[in-house]
Amino acid sequence: CFYSLPISSQEGRPPALLKKMKVFSLVVLMALCSLTMAQSLPLVPTLYKLQNFTFAAPYSCGGSYQRSALFLSSQSESVNSPDLLLNGACGSTPYFQVATSGSDLGYLEVFGSNVPLDTLDADSLQSPQNYFSANLAIQVGHTYGATGTKQGFRYMLGWTVNSMNPNGSVDITYAVYLYEVAKISAQSAGFNWLTKPQ
Repeated sequence: CFYSLPISSQEGRPPALLKKMKVFSLVVLMALCSLTMAQSLPLVPTLYKLQNFTFAAPYSCGGSYQRSALFLSSQSESVNSPDLLLNGACGSTPYFQVATSGSDLGYLEVFGSNVPLDTLDADSLQSPQNYFSANLAIQVGHTYGATGTKQGFRYMLGWTVNSMNPNGSVDITYAVYLYEVAKISAQSAGFNWLTKPQ
């Protein structure tokens, strides 16, 4: 980080004030450096790369999107729609969610234990042999998959639960198998989630 913060002329200033100015300047400099060096999410994530992630707490038990959600891209982050959410009431078994708002479409698959992520592909994430659900209770050592479609993007994700800790945190290893950002070029008029055929 190469910021410099000039301090105006020091002549006639008491030593205590100069010390406070230096400390303040150092704090501001450190804040600017951390903002500069903070990694922002890419528009789309890298496919087939094994990565680790820790959910700090279930969303409904002291969590928030900052502590309980995995955002894979700047697209999902910009619309505040996590790609994977850890949820669950305090004292209950936590579960995963893909569809976190009314317009989201998504489902989760269970592959069970002893299924390494590097043996899965996008085709296996769509297999009708898997158990599909909107919410999945978590088991350590089990591998799961998700297919999600949200406003402007769709994705396929697989992960293995490495540990569940007493403090509510959950550690996973995940890989992205598909991620597409799209714009609607045409659509049928009159769609509404509550409209029924006549």
